[in-house]
Amino acid sequence: MNANARIRLTMLAVAIAAGLASCSSSADDAVREQMRDTLVQSKQTGEPSANLDTPSGQSDEDSSREAVQTGQNAPFTALPPESEPLSLIAEIPDRDIRLYGAPDGVVLQVGEHVQAFEWDYMTPRGIMPVMHAADYDADGEEELAIDLHIGSGTGIAVDELHIVEFDETDRMEDHVFAESDYLAQLEEQLKFRVVSRDRDVLGEITVGSRTHHVNLAAFASEEYGKILDRLIYGSIVWFEASPQKLTAEIAVGVGIETFATPQYIGTVQADVTYRNGRFYLRNIAFEPYPEYIVS
Repeated sequence: MNANARIRLTMLAVAIAAGLASCSSSADDAVREQMRDTLVQSKQTGEPSANLDTPSGQSDEDSSREAVQTGQNAPFTALPPESEPLSLIAEIPDRDIRLYGAPDGVVLQVGEHVQAFEWDYMTPRGIMPVMHAADYDADGEEELAIDLHIGSGTGIAVDELHIVEFDETDRMEDHVFAESDYLAQLEEQLKFRVVSRDRDVLGEITVGSRTHHVNLAAFASEEYGKILDRLIYGSIVWFEASPQKLTAEIAVGVGIETFATPQYIGTVQADVTYRNGRFYLRNIAFEPYPEYIVS
């Protein structure tokens, strides 16, 4: 993100914080909700804004933007004139926690406190973020788990998992389960080799102390070339956040010498634990796709 984009995103967060602070008393709840309605460009049905083909998730409802810019809701006149409207993309209404999509990232509101983050959150598939609050690290305090869909395309579907630690002050501390981190953990736990059994060609996958075999006969051809002795993963990654637990599901493929893309043979499923700002894959298990199960 360039410097101008970062400044615009920060100005949006500051403007929202100023507006919420000016309406913090219970007597101003109705005004506060009206201000949120002006900011939120998503439909009341919960559907995302009309244009989901860009990371901004912005819509063409210019009348709502004009209401903010012209001071119809006075506390938000601090928004820069060139600002795009915000979209409500996830919320926990009973906790007064909301996540807004902005042109250059997101704005997270927890009660009266607001902070901008430089996150991608949308692809042309229009999969909305998922947000829950729970004590994920068992420290006696709740954190926010936010699951974002950040990558889509042919052979690509990638989620990104964030934990945001917060308190009654304005502290919001973001921790992301980085791709390099979970791929390194998988690399350490998964072992693979091609083996022959009678006339069958099998893939032998070891996860911890457990060994699985998959049938690779479909790829055992001189025309296809060699089956490579390594697993391929990282292009299809799903995280699931719920109030009870965090989980991961990652597609696993094999490389074929003459194939440009991996041939997916199953998934790795794991629990995700979070401690002291770090993420860990636990209880890792491999599940083959039905067509590759050894009979």
